[in-house]
Amino acid sequence: MQQDMRRDDSSVRGSTNQTRRAYGLIRSLIRSGFLVDDEQLVEDRLVKTMGIPRARVREALQQLAADGLVERRRRTGTRVRQEYFQVPVDDILPWHTPPGFAVRQTDNRVVPSGPSIRTRLGTHDTRVGLVEHVFEHVTSSGVEPLGVRMAYYREQYEQPKVWQRCPSLADAFALVYGVPLGKVDTVIDAVACDTDTARVLGLREGSPVLMREQLLRDVEGTVQEYTFSYYRADRVSFPLGTAPERVAQ
Repeated sequence: MQQDMRRDDSSVRGSTNQTRRAYGLIRSLIRSGFLVDDEQLVEDRLVKTMGIPRARVREALQQLAADGLVERRRRTGTRVRQEYFQVPVDDILPWHTPPGFAVRQTDNRVVPSGPSIRTRLGTHDTRVGLVEHVFEHVTSSGVEPLGVRMAYYREQYEQPKVWQRCPSLADAFALVYGVPLGKVDTVIDAVACDTDTARVLGLREGSPVLMREQLLRDVEGTVQEYTFSYYRADRVSFPLGTAPERVAQ
């Protein structure tokens, strides 16, 4: 009898493991941009390519539907509900940037520096510049905020009031500071969204967001910017390496 119970437990763990594997693989395909918005997910292909039983694949799709990543309908099947914006760890411009991706300045002023900011920027100045930008996706359906970025910088530099299009981090850095971007030190964390950030990003307070803290150095090693960015965890990922080519399912 104990043997039968152990066999049953093993079977349950195996099923759970297969569902978890299917969930992780499909979610990764969506987050990585291999599967895009409104693309249909064919169960037969998923079962064949992943080597996971249909029942477990369906359980994974149900979990993804609960997450809001896919939509399941009778007759029409399962489709990707929304695409992810893949923003490289050391950039602000997404891979495969879609039309309508924009950046908008929302604040630019001089503020007291404080010991922490002075240490990060390597300055003794008691006042520094603070600029804030919001990253948005503008479509015929409206404007969707994706992230907000705050950067501290030395007061003598001027920030453009308007960007005609969202630049890469390297291009923006070179334009503002007059020198090429060198090393970018990055720390990424998952945090609960505060009230102000939730308002900017159109989220509920406490929703998970990805926080990216960065030190931007020029080619001589001088820190020119100390930044904090907050991105919607349900819409943005931070990939490493180079942009992948899309492949068929």
